[in-house]
Amino acid sequence: MNDQDWKSDLAACFEDLQVISKCRAEALERFIEFCEYVAEPAFEALGQEFLRFGVKTKFRTIAGVSTHLEIRFPRSRVDRFHYVLWMPKNSVELLLKLTVRGRRAPNGPLEEKTVPFIQKVEAKEILKLEVDALAQDVIARYRKFLFDGVLDSR
Repeated sequence: MNDQDWKSDLAACFEDLQVISKCRAEALERFIEFCEYVAEPAFEALGQEFLRFGVKTKFRTIAGVSTHLEIRFPRSRVDRFHYVLWMPKNSVELLLKLTVRGRRAPNGPLEEKTVPFIQKVEAKEILKLEVDALAQDVIARYRKFLFDGVLDSR
């Protein structure tokens, strides 16, 4: 083994670190865009429609961390269902996770389950996801929870 082997290995190591760092930054940037252009409009539209049924919602986005929709019990301030999209820390691509939480009764405990977000959509296609498709996913999971008491539907 000569000096050039280990020196080139060390240089390659630092080049790989730069690539990984760049990929993480790009994934984070794409997640922020997803929240702004897909999730927030979907959650806002859902909130308007839920009001027709006496159900209040609220949503919030923590930049670069998560976006969260909370659905309350009808005519109540108590949270009933949570739909939280988040990206795993240090992720190098936009593979989102979904945490759903729900309670069956206003004074009952919250149950929680974390699953991959819409498995049939690849990471590179997440930004192309339609607002309506996200709204449909929320409704499908909420419906499954209401009727079957199950937190994941896909």
